[in-house]
Amino acid sequence: MGIDLDHIPVDVVFHARWWHEHYGITFDEGFFVDPRRRVEDECRMRRALYERFGDLGLGERDARPRPIVGPVLLATGHVLTTLFGCEVIFREATGPEVVALNLGAEDVMALELPDLAKHPVWQAHVKMMDALEERFGYLEGDIPVHGIINAALEIRGQEFLIDLLENPALVDHLGWLIARTAIAMASEVRGRTGSSSITVNRIIEQIDPYIHIVPNCSLQMISPRTYQERLLKFDQYLLQELAPAGFHHCGGNGHLHAPVYAKACPVYMDVGWGSDVAAVRRALPNAWLSLRLSPVKLMTCSAEEVCEDVWRLLDAAGGVHRTAVACVNMDYGTPDENVCAIFRAVSAYEKVHRDRVGQTDAVGG
Repeated sequence: MGIDLDHIPVDVVFHARWWHEHYGITFDEGFFVDPRRRVEDECRMRRALYERFGDLGLGERDARPRPIVGPVLLATGHVLTTLFGCEVIFREATGPEVVALNLGAEDVMALELPDLAKHPVWQAHVKMMDALEERFGYLEGDIPVHGIINAALEIRGQEFLIDLLENPALVDHLGWLIARTAIAMASEVRGRTGSSSITVNRIIEQIDPYIHIVPNCSLQMISPRTYQERLLKFDQYLLQELAPAGFHHCGGNGHLHAPVYAKACPVYMDVGWGSDVAAVRRALPNAWLSLRLSPVKLMTCSAEEVCEDVWRLLDAAGGVHRTAVACVNMDYGTPDENVCAIFRAVSAYEKVHRDRVGQTDAVGG
């Protein structure tokens, strides 16, 4: 994967509560599957972003209706595990909450591959996509797809962590079911829209929207050794079947897992706040790294601290080469000046880098 850009991609994603408190957007089930709501709410959100942060390049001044099939302005993921029977609670001011099934071992072993063509949950999304495509003639955006450990914990519950050590047969059965379901979902959506992971991290749209991102939020709960021995094979399969692909790792121990991730040959990795970015870069020298700022810290820190964090992360990643900056799930109460500081810090860093390159070229000439 040799995609290079002449700038550092940067983007932000706000929490559902931020949208609800500032603009009255509600996140009931209709927000996700009703074709009319998909169009109207996404228009409102893009227009609101422009009015608030248009000078940063966010949003659209004249936001026109677009056939966006999934919540590209949120960070969420709930569909895959509903195909296995998980209940989802929708609330007005937050993203969907998946209720863990906590299935017993025998029930897990009895699970079969969901038939997407007949499953009512998936067909509700297909019906929404069909309606949008009929109206607009094309589709864009995508529907978030879970990774193995995230989905397994929702289906099996916390017992899955014990299964990783004591019940490899169950791990294999459930892992392959999740992997094959994820591939079926992502392939169907990407085949219609051209993307499968903008709803995982919107930054990927600026790099290459065709890249699939495997969400491994919960991987920080297990050791790299356990991951390599029990789960890596599923991720290797996902990255092979959905190539080009990479990983979302929002945990603060990305540097511990990056050498194992490297065995799957990812072209991209989300690097969680608190990770040793330099170590991740050493493990993945040619991959795109999306460096994640802390939305919790941004609530209370100064704009100067934001700039310092951005520069420190970029320096650790080795500069501008295949590096992006993102902050995801910023909550209501995050100062606007801190959001602006992210973009201005990246812009300033790029300018200094260009000046240095220009001086080097002048000396060399």
